[in-house]
Amino acid sequence: MKGVAAREPKTIAPGAVDPVRPAERDDVVGQAVLFTVVGVLATAANAVLYVLLRGIFPVGASNFCSLLITTTASSAAHRRFAFAARDEHRGRMHLQTLAVFAFYCVSNNIALGLLGLAVEDPSSVAEAAAVAALSVIGGTTRFVVMRLWVFSRSARHRASWE
Repeated sequence: MKGVAAREPKTIAPGAVDPVRPAERDDVVGQAVLFTVVGVLATAANAVLYVLLRGIFPVGASNFCSLLITTTASSAAHRRFAFAARDEHRGRMHLQTLAVFAFYCVSNNIALGLLGLAVEDPSSVAEAAAVAALSVIGGTTRFVVMRLWVFSRSARHRASWE
């Protein structure tokens, strides 16, 4: 291209995962690392968004809105980075996103309810921390479901890669 300097390709140590490049097809460690990075960022974004919305809306509405935004964004990011090299079953992806959203809505309400039993008037930061702590369980389950079901390969497709 005219006026654009050529860039040297980055060298990556053997076995290292390039955080910009999607994980390879069967690189479960690379996928787990990228999935975790996306999950941590999504959890942080959810907590910040929840605290911001909590100043305006009640608990339930803040939880619902922050989850709707972050679940949709994290599903797209997981698809783009952690599972980019795998076959995607679109229907399964949408079903998984809906199931994740429903799971987090229910589990977050349980976490918030338990926090309310333990602390008389919890702050929005304490509420966000309770929800974030619970997301570790959900995130681990989500990775397994996405790897084994949403982005699975058929036996015929596996044979062509072997």
